[in-house]
This record gives sequence, C-alpha cells and structure tokens, in this order.
Amino acid sequence: MPGKTVIQTDRAREFMETMDPLSQRKYAAILQLLAEQGFLRAPRAEKVEGQENLFAFRILTDGNYRYFYCYDAGTIIYVLSGYSKKSNDIPRREIDRALQIRKELGL
Repeated sequence: MPGKTVIQTDRAREFMETMDPLSQRKYAAILQLLAEQGFLRAPRAEKVEGQENLFAFRILTDGNYRYFYCYDAGTIIYVLSGYSKKSNDIPRREIDRALQIRKELGL
C-alpha cells in the first residue's frame, strides 16, 4: 500500500485554513505519513463505525480536529472534510457530509 497519492477536497482544504498554525503543521505531517504508509493506525485514526471505506484521523492540539478520508480502488486517498470535535460521538451531520462528498467523487 505504500506510495499513495493524497488528494484534499476543497472542503477539507478550506477547513484546514481555519486551524491555527500548529494544527496546520500537524495536519500536513499526517497527510505526508498517510501518503508514505498508505494507512494510519490507532490512536491517530479509526474506521468510522458502520460505514464502508470511511475513516477519520485526529489532530490534537489546542483544538480537537477530525478529518474524514477514504480510498479509491487504486492509489489515491481522498481527504473529504474536517470538523472541530466537541463531543465524544462523531456528529451524524458530519458523517453525512463526508458521505455526500465521497458520493460526488464517485467512490
């Protein structure tokens, strides 16, 4: 799986731009790791329960951020969307938003 290409959707990129500089650096480091390894392990990432081909990675700084990502059938990983996590559970509307973006991408 190594050697993946990571593509950010506009929604993911726009959300990243709202984060503080430290969180942006951590985000960039996670994307690089994802591209090099092709996957992320807990506690950095998790499969979204009840969803096929939908994963979330976390950025823990002063903010608590989560990003959804998925895989295509080949060598591309798509970072779909991000949000600021404020509760223990992933908000359903955030999952639905990521699923809609994934559907628009034809994945």
